[in-house]
Amino acid sequence: MTLDWLFGGCCGPGGTLVWTTEAWIVAVAAVGVVLAIVLAALPRPRGGARVAEIGLLAAAGAVLLFAVAGPVWVQEGDRVEPGRYVALVDASRSMQVLDGDGTPRSDKVAARLARLPGAEIYSFGDSLRPGAPTAYDLGDTDLGGALAAIGQRYAGEKLEGLAVITDGIDRGGLRRRVLGEADAVLPRLNGPLTIYQVGEDGGRTDIAVSDVRAGGFAFLRAPFAIEVDVRAVGTSARTLPVTLTRDGQPAGTKTVTLDAEGRGTARFEITPEAVGRFIYEAATPVTDGDAVPANNALSLAVRVVRDRVRVLQVCGSPSFDQKFLRLFLKEDPAVDLVSFFILRTDRDMGAGWDSSELSLIQFPYEKLFSSELWSFDLVIFQNFDYRPYFANNADELLGNIARYVKENGKAFVMMGGDRSFDLGAYAGTPIADILPVQLGVTGEALDADPFTPRLTDGGARHPVTQLVGDPSENSRIWSGLSALDGLNLSRGASQGAAVLLEHPSLKGADGKALPVLAVGEYGAGRSMALLGDSSWRWSFAEAGEGRGNQAYLRFWKNAARWLIGDPEDQPVVVEANRDNYQIGEEVRITTRVRNVSFAAVVDAKVDVTIDGPGGRQTLQGRTGADGSVALALPAADRGAHRVKVVARGAGGQTVGQAQTAYAVTTRDPELEEVEPDSTFLRTLAARTGGLYVAPGEQVDPLRNPEAGRRVRDRAETPLYAAPLVPLAFGLLVSLSWWIRRRVGYR
Repeated sequence: MTLDWLFGGCCGPGGTLVWTTEAWIVAVAAVGVVLAIVLAALPRPRGGARVAEIGLLAAAGAVLLFAVAGPVWVQEGDRVEPGRYVALVDASRSMQVLDGDGTPRSDKVAARLARLPGAEIYSFGDSLRPGAPTAYDLGDTDLGGALAAIGQRYAGEKLEGLAVITDGIDRGGLRRRVLGEADAVLPRLNGPLTIYQVGEDGGRTDIAVSDVRAGGFAFLRAPFAIEVDVRAVGTSARTLPVTLTRDGQPAGTKTVTLDAEGRGTARFEITPEAVGRFIYEAATPVTDGDAVPANNALSLAVRVVRDRVRVLQVCGSPSFDQKFLRLFLKEDPAVDLVSFFILRTDRDMGAGWDSSELSLIQFPYEKLFSSELWSFDLVIFQNFDYRPYFANNADELLGNIARYVKENGKAFVMMGGDRSFDLGAYAGTPIADILPVQLGVTGEALDADPFTPRLTDGGARHPVTQLVGDPSENSRIWSGLSALDGLNLSRGASQGAAVLLEHPSLKGADGKALPVLAVGEYGAGRSMALLGDSSWRWSFAEAGEGRGNQAYLRFWKNAARWLIGDPEDQPVVVEANRDNYQIGEEVRITTRVRNVSFAAVVDAKVDVTIDGPGGRQTLQGRTGADGSVALALPAADRGAHRVKVVARGAGGQTVGQAQTAYAVTTRDPELEEVEPDSTFLRTLAARTGGLYVAPGEQVDPLRNPEAGRRVRDRAETPLYAAPLVPLAFGLLVSLSWWIRRRVGYR
């Protein structure tokens, strides 16, 4: 019978005794033991019994000190364990595709694993996961990443073997490198590789839209192309119809001729008539037996923007202001300018002169402000008096301009001078209804004293007057601009208008500073009033600092962008957090609401309407302190969804509205191709010195008989906790006490 248990376990040869307690603790314990022995020896020992008592007590103290010192018997050594076998199982959604026998290819995995008894199993898709798959629902299959992760996990160890069970549809880049790069760097393997393919080659029908290309954006009224790549396998058809829809409405149909590999491309020419974001969807018919019907359609978001802005500039007479603005507009490649500034009036025509004797061209005002008006995005009246030109139909032509703004969503600017605003007799005309200042001044209508305009609080926020991003620097630039020569007087800002620049001293009847620059929104359009005719002087404001005419250019660029209604410069802006969603994902729609001064509108009521294939859905919310609100809904129906938002202020008045679009698809990127790639798997096996096993073949995997791993063992036996220590201590103390009682001491 072994007595190793008395010593706390095995204490074989070749070990080392290690003391684990710090020396000062042992010293303190030793002092305590000595004091205990000294006290026990009082009174002085007499005879052999007392000597034996003290000796036994000293021996017990020694045992106690031994335990306190923490002795540990340490034995170290090496051993070799057999090599491990690792199996990687493809758990992606492509493993759910049906084979020719009508069963998913994932059903063949169990038979392959049966040939790998004792293997450590991992699942892989976009990452490596321990254990066999419980469901085949992973995406973005990355075989290269899985092999690299195994190499790191078993670094320094020779595996008995490594098996991969997959259909070969790799989306992580390894397939591209193996098939396309002769010197591609492949993952380092810890053992011989065996590749088991699941999924039969051929035997299935699949028609798919593989790609839709359009560049991401297009220009208004300029044709652009949408190219649709299609693929058909397992069918004898040589042609394929492709349909294109925009926001669910038909946009065209093409018939594609397929090549020998079953591939073809349809090209659609589209001419957009409105700016904004639109969802185009290309689709092919779903036939009986189609392996993956979800890949028969593919959506694409296209943003339509303006290529060139058409501007009509009409000036009453040549001036520096006219010259500078015309030069700015003419040099901007994004502007298509039509300018009139030296014109023949009706008085010239009625003075008896022959047309050949007049150098001035006849102003085609009737054509411009009737049939041609609607082709322009922005109309500028620069110190222009309409009366000498508009003979009999002034109300009709000026009314056209008002409708052009209100109904067609276009823009209008009036600039000051001695022929503008009240000096141009615009009070009471349809133009007055779209001006952000009130006309009808009695008495003097012009103040000729020079002044430097003052930036208002609204102007500090508004995009028209934001010359730089930093508010303090922006204010500094405005305060340092050259003075204007004078001001066209008004009765103040119109209701709902925003004053961006104001006069530093002149005030209206209401006590407020008179506006110098004001903007407003009228119906679907916008207008701006600059009540001065010397803004050209701003070109020289920064010249002394070596910055040229940047303030003047930035101001007019900002003004043009805001006036034509850039999507980001609207009072209400709505956007979805993505263009495309899968069924079941959350769609987040964020709405930002600002007033005409571009201050955040707090507690605005936001009504959201989403029209899609499944009908209409509505959401409601209120803006927070930053003027925005985010609302969410699930993506439930496949197809294009058009979002319309109407925002209302505290009094129920409409602040503005906006639109956007998003698409919901059942298309799964993991199922864009469904044919197993045996070529890739064969090539990978050959280039790594491994074994490829085709579907249905019964072949055992490669194994490395020399595989194994050296394991270093360390055994620690804590002698202080051995049963012998308390037994010895208790026995010695008991004998010492017994002798002490025998000699008559307590």
